[in-house]
Amino acid sequence: MRVSAQDVVPDRQVWDFGDVMFWKNDTARFKIRNATEKDFVFLPTYYKEEVAIFFNTRLVEPGKTVEVYMVYYTTRQGKFQLDVPLYISSRAEPLIFKLKGNIKGFDPSAQLRCPVVNPANADENKQEKLVQVEIRNRNTDERIKPDEFSVKESNGKRVRLEPYAEGFRMAVIPGNYRVSCTKSGFEDYLALITLEPYQSKFIIYMDPKPLEVPVVSGNDATGGRDEASSGLSLMDTSELEEHLHPDDGLLESDLYKINNLVFIVDASMSMKRDGKMETLKSTMAILVSALRNDDRLGVIGFSSEAKVIHPHGPVENKDSIYSRINRLKTEGGTNGGAALKLAYEQARQHFQANGNNQIVIVTDGVFTTGGMGRKAMEKMISDGSKEGIHLSTIMVGQNPTALELLKHLSAHGGGNNIHILPEANSQSMLLEMVKTQSRR
Repeated sequence: MRVSAQDVVPDRQVWDFGDVMFWKNDTARFKIRNATEKDFVFLPTYYKEEVAIFFNTRLVEPGKTVEVYMVYYTTRQGKFQLDVPLYISSRAEPLIFKLKGNIKGFDPSAQLRCPVVNPANADENKQEKLVQVEIRNRNTDERIKPDEFSVKESNGKRVRLEPYAEGFRMAVIPGNYRVSCTKSGFEDYLALITLEPYQSKFIIYMDPKPLEVPVVSGNDATGGRDEASSGLSLMDTSELEEHLHPDDGLLESDLYKINNLVFIVDASMSMKRDGKMETLKSTMAILVSALRNDDRLGVIGFSSEAKVIHPHGPVENKDSIYSRINRLKTEGGTNGGAALKLAYEQARQHFQANGNNQIVIVTDGVFTTGGMGRKAMEKMISDGSKEGIHLSTIMVGQNPTALELLKHLSAHGGGNNIHILPEANSQSMLLEMVKTQSRR
């Protein structure tokens, strides 16, 4: 017996995305109900290269409803309209679904080609799986046995860990987790990570603490000045020395409010090109040199994970801040959503009444949301602005589409956007932006 179209009932057959400012392979969602007395199965179909289709189940029992997802991959802007056939075992003719919309621009993280493997379905995303965790020395890649190590869910519940192959193993559902790890002789590791459905292993890289340089006193080649008093004794200053003036440009207390600053610093591989990371370091160093001891600063780095580079606190030891900034290394992809969550947690925890509470994203514009959707990110930023925590963005390098995205985010955050080019010697613009926000 053939099943008629009326016996296979979709909730809709047209999905209109409307006008999309930042296209990010948005998903069309349909529901199809089996109104017959027999099972049916969605048949494998060779779809167009630009469309991916996946299901929460392929077998649909009588009276049951299945969810069908369609993802459109394209490099073209403007209006589009396409028909997508869906074949069912009990029907001779396919159901035809229509996708349409108007793409006005692309999100920097948008995939422009349909992946070979369809995205994980909804059931897989909710299944518990075993994930192996390794802890390694970033410099030598050798495995480390930590002094303390913990993984917590977003609600604060601790994840059970068991020793496994010189590391640990944990049974978790894909999602966001807070990881904490300490080891004598290494910087503390605190990060908000996102475990994807395809991951079976996660590696934590810990940074060895820098060796302390002995203080040299007396008259020497420095003209009688102690090395420690230069403000840069614990770091390689070859990249920063021409930009740093630690004794100049301090923010006058009678003109500028106390600052509560959290920086989100892009350390992904894209920052390695065209001198962008060096520009980022010198830009931040100029600002740090002007901050006062009473100002508060936290630095979060993000690549494939979000990690605390400098714990939030008073700007009292600039040596330590310079050193941590200068040791930033580029690696991995971008997980801006996790970094943003961590930044707002810190900004709220250290909120300064009548102060300048500001989060600053410093990136080359290839800024993705990780596990957070664009609307959720915009809501987080807008809510923060209403609480008095403003978000500003800094674009390093050339990427017109990404620049528009950063302007869009700073507009939601009630902050500013500035564009810094490595060849333009414009690194002092960050300091001027903070001055503008903190002026009494």
